[in-house]
Amino acid sequence: MKYIDINRKFTERVNQYLASGYIFNSASMRGSQGERAHIDLTNGTEIIRILVTDFSAWTDTDHLEGVEVIAGRVPSNTVPHVEDDYNTIWNQELEILSRDRFYVLGESRKSGKFYGTEEEALAASKTRIEHWVRKARSNAPSELPLTAERMKIAKHIIRNRLGVKRRINEADVRVCKSSRGYTVSYKAKACHLG
Repeated sequence: MKYIDINRKFTERVNQYLASGYIFNSASMRGSQGERAHIDLTNGTEIIRILVTDFSAWTDTDHLEGVEVIAGRVPSNTVPHVEDDYNTIWNQELEILSRDRFYVLGESRKSGKFYGTEEEALAASKTRIEHWVRKARSNAPSELPLTAERMKIAKHIIRNRLGVKRRINEADVRVCKSSRGYTVSYKAKACHLG
């Protein structure tokens, strides 16, 4: 799903209430509490706010995020069609009537974020973690056995690049290979060969 699907759901919710006889209540739509969008509708006795906002959800193992479309009843102390600046509608005080969540599955630089269900987001998160683990393992340096030829090259690097002029203790020499190249180390000094 793309962001257009979230806009469709928002429009669908607004249209449901408009088809039921609700009209816009522009008197209560001033300001923002960080939501992406909101519309207030009234039937003359109550106000319904439909809003699009971001959310974060934590599970035992994952942190999921996304966008949700919420329809909520405004507390009865707000009177429809009355212009006053002191009676703010607080989104967290809405009586939730419906909530549609769109979980972020991934993002493309070209086409933006794409969304799905909670199950799809959990599967995408698991796949992402497995990918990171595989990548970390493949980038992890592995120590190479020191053959006579490798020891000769390593001693040359230790003398010329690490500045060790005295006798080199072969037990303190290490040569490691990673996806970014080789590293020759001697005691607390190291030289990366990209």
